[in-house]
Amino acid sequence: MRSVRNPLYAGDYRKCRGFRPVIGGTSAIMVAFLTLIGPMPAQAAGDDGFDASDVDDSTANDDIDQSQAALKGQAGTSGGLTVEGLVLRRSDIETVPLTAPNAPAAAYTLVDSTVLEGKDYAPGVRVSLQAEVLGQGIEFSAFYLNPISLEGMRLGFGSSTTDTAYYLPLKNAGSIADMATSNSHNTYGLIAHHETKLYGAEANLAQPLGIPGLIVGARAIYFGEHLTTTSIRRSVDTPPSASGNSQRDHAGVRMDNQLVGVQLGLQHMFDVGDAMRIGGSVKGGLYSNFVDRNRTVNSENRVDRSWEGSDHDRVFAQGVEINPRIEFKLAEGTYLTAAGQFLWLNNVGTAVPHYDTIGVPENHDVRAKDDVFFYGGSLGMTIALDQSSPTSNSLPNFPSAVPSMLNASGDDIDERVAELEESTARKGNSGVSLTISGWINRMVMAWDDGVKKDVYVVDNVASRSRVNFDGAVQIARGWSAGYLLSLGLDDTASNDVSQLTAQGDNQIEVRHSAWWLRNSQLGTVTLGLTSTATDNIILKDVGGIMPGAANMATIGGGFFLRRADYYGQGDSGLIISGAYTTPLNDIIAGASVDTLRRNVIRYDAPRLSGQWGNVDLSAAWGEDDFYDVALEHGINYDDWKFRFGAGFLRDLDEGSGGGHRDRREYKGSASLLHIPTGLFGTVAYVHRTFDGQNDSNQVTFGENVVIEYDASRPNRPPTDYLYSAFGLRRQYWSIGDTSVYGEYGQVNDAIQGMREAGLRAVFDSSVSMFGAAICQDIDDAGMDLYAGVRIYSFDTQGLQYRNSSSSPLAPAPLSDLMFGYAGSRIKF
Repeated sequence: MRSVRNPLYAGDYRKCRGFRPVIGGTSAIMVAFLTLIGPMPAQAAGDDGFDASDVDDSTANDDIDQSQAALKGQAGTSGGLTVEGLVLRRSDIETVPLTAPNAPAAAYTLVDSTVLEGKDYAPGVRVSLQAEVLGQGIEFSAFYLNPISLEGMRLGFGSSTTDTAYYLPLKNAGSIADMATSNSHNTYGLIAHHETKLYGAEANLAQPLGIPGLIVGARAIYFGEHLTTTSIRRSVDTPPSASGNSQRDHAGVRMDNQLVGVQLGLQHMFDVGDAMRIGGSVKGGLYSNFVDRNRTVNSENRVDRSWEGSDHDRVFAQGVEINPRIEFKLAEGTYLTAAGQFLWLNNVGTAVPHYDTIGVPENHDVRAKDDVFFYGGSLGMTIALDQSSPTSNSLPNFPSAVPSMLNASGDDIDERVAELEESTARKGNSGVSLTISGWINRMVMAWDDGVKKDVYVVDNVASRSRVNFDGAVQIARGWSAGYLLSLGLDDTASNDVSQLTAQGDNQIEVRHSAWWLRNSQLGTVTLGLTSTATDNIILKDVGGIMPGAANMATIGGGFFLRRADYYGQGDSGLIISGAYTTPLNDIIAGASVDTLRRNVIRYDAPRLSGQWGNVDLSAAWGEDDFYDVALEHGINYDDWKFRFGAGFLRDLDEGSGGGHRDRREYKGSASLLHIPTGLFGTVAYVHRTFDGQNDSNQVTFGENVVIEYDASRPNRPPTDYLYSAFGLRRQYWSIGDTSVYGEYGQVNDAIQGMREAGLRAVFDSSVSMFGAAICQDIDDAGMDLYAGVRIYSFDTQGLQYRNSSSSPLAPAPLSDLMFGYAGSRIKF
């Protein structure tokens, strides 16, 4: 898959809905590796300070800087960064009938899976980072293939001759037998859509125990298929007709294979002269395959006709990958790479053979016994990073997003006030300084919801563009005062756009408007519109991940969920119908799980500093009985850098419709960096409970469940939100640190008990996010560059909105949402 001068390698990784096995495996690898590093000599170090901006962290203290300088004097480690464009083709899809005669002797129109046409290949991207840590070569690699989509349509079957292939089982299906007389019987035409998904990641050790050419590692691969059909009863019902009584049935079968396991292989590159290298890799893996099968039937014109079922299995699977490769030297340390790729997966489940079982509820045989084959090639570039250093701790100290004096010692306050008083931007009261700062954060965002795709240019509101007016004045020794006015700038916010609009609100938002009074012995009091105690408490990070990454819904939160079993219906497949409307924001616990700014009185206690690090305590109260408290801790200890924050809030705001809100949140985050290796991990968690009284059907104001969920209308169950990132942060270039990392997020029960996701009542909901990203600091320019991809998968079940409240529970198949983004934040 990849190579540099030192043979290191990788290949694939992906997610699954509720991909807990991957997270467990990743955590185990991280723990094992850190254990291998072993304990370091104990030496206390001071904290580098809490910069309360969205994510920025300050430089380390002098001890850490000296340690870093010593490390930089050592011999450089070997490594490389490879970025490739990828094209893969899938081998033939099995031929299976999609229609059947409506009687044994009747002539009918045969339609099978060969009607599916289109390009059986798709582009993708593969990124790999190779490094040498403590003398051991390692490689992290991930790839993503754009879905391979095939489509077909056959019309004019005639009357009373042709049924869908799943019709015959339905005729004897007991309580759903009436569906056999619906639009799947005596059909006029059939529309079919097939989609293949493939992506993955891996982590390998190169030449373990000094064995030349050997690679050993862990790998995760996601392979999925989705076959959906729309059967049309009459010619007038042919899409784009979308009348309320359209006589169309939607049927689908989806297979998800989540392969997690280990692999062993050989890899090497041979020099051919001074300008070319030839070689490649061969890898074989043994995996545990977690297989999910979901089957659905829904009728547009009959509210009583729908059936859905989900089955699961776990089998052992095998995989073999061969990657021949040739590299041409363009310049010292830079190579043009061309490679082939051949990937075979065995004991996986495919969707097409299950099409005729859609109408057989009692069939639970997942039959994960198929094999698939992909082949293709890639073209890209490898940049050798032979002089990489451990992380430089060089994140610059840019102006804060909240009052800059809040988390500093008395000496720091005096020094900062002196700096501000030297500012030249002065108007009005010349005794009070004025500093103007901020940043612009714009990015390109691509999206794909399974049917539609597009690219937008947006403001990244994970760390919103802003202008800050920050001032301070020293009143007397130990006493100071100041203010902060901060304006957020949104041309097109990344959580405002959706499938239906590429436009934003073009708003200028007042983020902060507050004054503060500080005594170095007593603490700081702030009054006005500003951050509460728990604002930014989930954003602790020392790994250099994209600013605000832990607040997941800020990128694409306005996009609507799509029914996975509605093909050929355009926007009618989106869940945008009245009380059932569900954007990503709803199922992921809100547009922001970070605490929103308010009009409050906030108190920050003097910082407690010592050999064990720095501790900051704060509390806030305001705006209709809102209050919160928070604790933050940071320490640099020998070769480790650690940040932690935790808090509690209670929100008693009034809701809609005369009800009231009573929400409590326990939230926090922690981040740990091992400076010599650059390995880091960041975790954020939120637990939200509901104790108010509001009968709203949706999550924005709803405190009680809908009546179909529980006639007594108790409060909603708690919501749990988890975000994690694990990766490597090192200084490969003198311009600043580079962070390469994978992300995993899981949100449970965010819409449970509500009327969301197209369901009359949601009885269970979860969303899993898998992502990968790279961030590059450019210290001298006050700039960071970032690029990444995120994929969201959904699991929901409840009462179908087409059914009566007495209907059995059934899964609601929802299409994955994929976002790719690349942008920059430049500060001033």
